[in-house]
Amino acid sequence: MWITRAQKVAWIDILKPTKADIDFVKKQHKFHPIILDELLHLSSRSRVDFYANYLFLTYHLPIYDKSLKTSRRAEIDFLITKDKVITIHYEDLEPLDTFMRSISNNINFKSQALQDSAHCTYFLIQEIIHFSMRQLRHIEDNIRNISQEIFKGKETQLLEKISYAKRDVLDFSIISAPQEILLSSLIETGTKFWGEETKIYLNDLAGDYSKVTQHVENYRATIEALETTNGQLLSAKTNNVMQRFTILAFLTFPMLFFTQLASIDFIGKFVAATPLRFWTLTALMGVIVVSLIITFRRKGWL
Repeated sequence: MWITRAQKVAWIDILKPTKADIDFVKKQHKFHPIILDELLHLSSRSRVDFYANYLFLTYHLPIYDKSLKTSRRAEIDFLITKDKVITIHYEDLEPLDTFMRSISNNINFKSQALQDSAHCTYFLIQEIIHFSMRQLRHIEDNIRNISQEIFKGKETQLLEKISYAKRDVLDFSIISAPQEILLSSLIETGTKFWGEETKIYLNDLAGDYSKVTQHVENYRATIEALETTNGQLLSAKTNNVMQRFTILAFLTFPMLFFTQLASIDFIGKFVAATPLRFWTLTALMGVIVVSLIITFRRKGWL
């Protein structure tokens, strides 16, 4: 547990909450027992609830997991009163660590961020949104690498990379989309709780987060376009291979036809009667094959 105080507000940060931590929070304020019980485990949905003298907010943020090659969900719970902001999370989170270092090392930022619980909440969520923007960089890098390789004849290898990138964009979108709704709801509930003067800050958070969703949508459209292009290139390559095999099969037809004729008893005896007949038919078959090759080359089929 980490506690920092200013004249009008205190920020209490709890990592991996225990029963003792929840009892400490209970002594700080008369929060609803069901809310306190929820703090001991992860929540399945994002939410913002307005009570008579506090707000309860559950915020989910996407974090890229290198082992899974996709984004997973992390959670921060907020209990907000007029003079306290309590954050509860279940793993170390970069945005909270960054915010903690900022108020520890920068007196001006601390005085600005801890003016009241509204400003503290604003700067905390703003740091989380900035972190989400940074988390999009690996998706951008993956898409850039795919776009650079897509015309280098690596269609089969790119199938796996595109599939991983699509899954990452989808998982990021599933996690991030509800937060846009949450921040829109916070404009109304936060204004009721803190007053009309805080509406501009809450609108700013919603506006900043819309940039995250816009980037995700752009990446989704881009990776789908790359997938379509790669699929068309792969299909064209496959068709080209099949065309060549078909032509080769057609070129072997005269030889196959000659072999089948020769297997017939009386024709075989006729061909084998003199060497001249055999070599004449062989030359004729060669002329037919060469003529077909020349014709196919002129047509651009070979």
